[in-house]
Amino acid sequence: MLELLIAMPLMLVVMGGLVLMLTTISHWGSQTQSETILQTEARSSLNRMEAEIRGTFVGDGSDPIISATATGITFDTPDTYATTVSGSVESSFHLMQVAYRISGGTLQRQFKTTTNTYPGAPPWTWPGSMGSWQTLLGDVNSITNSNVFSFYTAAGVQTTPPTALTFPISDTTGIVAVGVKFALSTGGSQPEHFTVSDLIAIRGTSD
Repeated sequence: MLELLIAMPLMLVVMGGLVLMLTTISHWGSQTQSETILQTEARSSLNRMEAEIRGTFVGDGSDPIISATATGITFDTPDTYATTVSGSVESSFHLMQVAYRISGGTLQRQFKTTTNTYPGAPPWTWPGSMGSWQTLLGDVNSITNSNVFSFYTAAGVQTTPPTALTFPISDTTGIVAVGVKFALSTGGSQPEHFTVSDLIAIRGTSD
């Protein structure tokens, strides 16, 4: 009995330590998984934005960037699918109008696509309205910074605007690059914080 009375408190201490260790491992495993998912989403979103922003285009000499703020950008860019005529792929494409915005700490995207194609257009024929917003990055409050987008001209940095820039930009070549910076948080009681950023040069203006 005496040995049991001595051993039982020791066993409780050991079991308590094991429970604490398993809880800590589970917590850090969950945090690591959340961070990995968020990093993957951020890189995927940046890659998509880079492809679309780099190729901005209208074809009639007007500015392909329609609006630009610290938390959003709207622009025209070719879609990624060549049109098919009589079974053969032609060097033709529809034009997309794409919008990105930060809403509730998430990155969202919406778009619409012309009904006619280049080189028959411009002028472009657009449907009535954009599609619905789709969330590409994060849950609520995953993106913690308010100055996500910055804009560069040939003369240097265009001040990140709190409201939409006035187009056309007075600089000789307008916006030649778009900076994107996501300050991200995994959330929870012990959130992990990290930053993912990119500078996207617009093809044909800075090459």
